Amino acid sequence: MFFRLYPNPQSTDPSGSFPELPLLLVNTKQPRRTSEQVANVRNLLTHYEDITNSMLDTIDKITNEAHNIITDPDFSNHSGSPHIVRLGELIRINHGILVSLGVSHPRLERVRELIDHAGIGWTKLTGAGGGGCSITLLKPNIKPAIMKELDNKLSSEGFEKYETTLGGAGVGVLWPAVTHSSELGHPVEISQEMFLTAKGVEGVESLVGVDSDGKRKWRFWREWTPES
Repeated sequence: MFFRLYPNPQSTDPSGSFPELPLLLVNTKQPRRTSEQVANVRNLLTHYEDITNSMLDTIDKITNEAHNIITDPDFSNHSGSPHIVRLGELIRINHGILVSLGVSHPRLERVRELIDHAGIGWTKLTGAGGGGCSITLLKPNIKPAIMKELDNKLSSEGFEKYETTLGGAGVGVLWPAVTHSSELGHPVEISQEMFLTAKGVEGVESLVGVDSDGKRKWRFWREWTPES
């Protein structure tokens, strides 16, 4: 969720439970070139190295703090939740830094302005910036009339809006996926039927398997049963 140009080694940390986060995506329909945005940041590094590195360090800290919030076992996404508010504030701060790095665009700032005025959530640019889409973490229990008014404004200015949810109950298997279940005796590609009929966590682990160190090998995970 947080744009990062910091040159630290990349790493992947599995999450045992990822909370459901309601999101609003807005397509600015503004073309952008990633190379131009990278050049903007490189130019800042050349002329303001210490200041630019400080901003990149701050983005790194924001990313780690967001990770800590999302993986908090007591995370709540209900109305008035301090977790949602704090995560939203990190999104707002992150976007402000990206603006300072020169990778935003007037169309992105217009989307943020409209959403801030509606008071429905916290917005930041996505990807390399310079156009493309914005992403908004929505507040819980938004009144339909407010969202409808926002829809009309976005549409009248040529934006496209999509509502979606990040996270949710279930597991996601990297595709294509092959089972090495001892019951089958040979590698077989996992079909939708095989996946859906697996019994609970144990059944999914038996079907999909785990790494040599005992960790689950799929990228996204939440406790799941066929009944849910």
